[in-house]
Amino acid sequence: MWPKKVLIWTDGACRGNPGPCSIGLQVFDTNNSLIYEESSYLADHNTNNFAEYKAVLKALQLCLKNQSQEIKLFSDSQLLVYQLQKKYKVKSKTIKALFDDCEKILKQLPSVSFEHIPREQNKGADRLANEALDNQLK
Repeated sequence: MWPKKVLIWTDGACRGNPGPCSIGLQVFDTNNSLIYEESSYLADHNTNNFAEYKAVLKALQLCLKNQSQEIKLFSDSQLLVYQLQKKYKVKSKTIKALFDDCEKILKQLPSVSFEHIPREQNKGADRLANEALDNQLK
């Protein structure tokens, strides 16, 4: 099990948009100790927004599984963060399905906040997402 409070950085990568896509995510405790990271290839043909949502969905699933109570999630995708904060509407049918999946999990987690960060502050998750693409496309 993870600590009750976790900090998560997520990123989705896509070459071509649409094109091959992947996710990267890192989970830290409040002492900035890395407790989990993932680098996964997703699909040969999808969008960056799809990859961004898949990364967040994976992070939320892991938080639920590991019984996290307080989650702060960081992403450099302003669109994703603002949609999950309900500042923006979700228009794409594909993204709406992923948004709905996130919402179902969010209802089961006690405290989740989302923060938009500059790309420069998301280097770890970005590196992991790109590694998954590089490994798949060799």
